[in-house]
Amino acid sequence: MSNKSSAKKRGKKNDPFLTEEERDESIRLAAYYLWKKKGERHGENRDDWFEAEESVDDSIAESFDD
Repeated sequence: MSNKSSAKKRGKKNDPFLTEEERDESIRLAAYYLWKKKGERHGENRDDWFEAEESVDDSIAESFDD
């Protein structure tokens, strides 16, 4: 079983492996809340996305350290 297919079967709470869809959804939500928190400023969605992506990926990486 490949790493990609085994990771797709995971994704439960406290499991550091997320499917690509779960990761993308986490980033979307984080970017949305960053945008809301920053006052819903027009034209800064890319910055919010990149900040959210970094935050989500850092959280995933930290879960491997536990």
